Amino acid sequence: MDGRSNGNGNTVLLTVIGIATLLVALVGATFAYFTATVNNSQAQSVSVTTAAPVGLEYVGQELSLLNAIPGNSGEAEFTVNNPRSSSTAQTYDLDLIIDQNTFNTTEGDDQLEITITGEGTTDVSIQGGTYNVTDGTTTASAGKSFDVVTAQRIEVGETQTYTFTINFKELDIPQDSNQNQNFKAHVAISNPVSVK
Repeated sequence: MDGRSNGNGNTVLLTVIGIATLLVALVGATFAYFTATVNNSQAQSVSVTTAAPVGLEYVGQELSLLNAIPGNSGEAEFTVNNPRSSSTAQTYDLDLIIDQNTFNTTEGDDQLEITITGEGTTDVSIQGGTYNVTDGTTTASAGKSFDVVTAQRIEVGETQTYTFTINFKELDIPQDSNQNQNFKAHVAISNPVSVK
């Protein structure tokens, strides 16, 4: 037996190992390329597009009031866009969902209030307009939601803008139990439907 044939076998084996290593590296790189992570720990704006064929685009900010004292307020904006590339008018629902609320009604109701306004080419019908988070009858704790709009129509090419203002009202009474308390909420869009 010739010793050169063993060298050819090693060359083939090394070639196969090299190709396999290259394939593993490519698969790993491709997986990494298509894997995305959203980190919103700093409450930055997030832009999302709903699934086709609906294709609504929306951008929102967290609504928060942290370490509050009476008279403090905060504001957040949420926009919904039905792009010109969309083929139909659409409807959608919008909810304000509480993520954290440490405010209470120890010194009375009506201390923490959220006001919502909306505008667009199409009339925007806000369900309530003003929401009292400390009304004394319901516990506005994490997970509770407020209906903002239901089946709101948006035309092709239209943008609708919502402004959320939270206000820790000064009631001219001691409000010590709510000093330095925290409130956080976000807006969620759901039920996008194409309409004629």
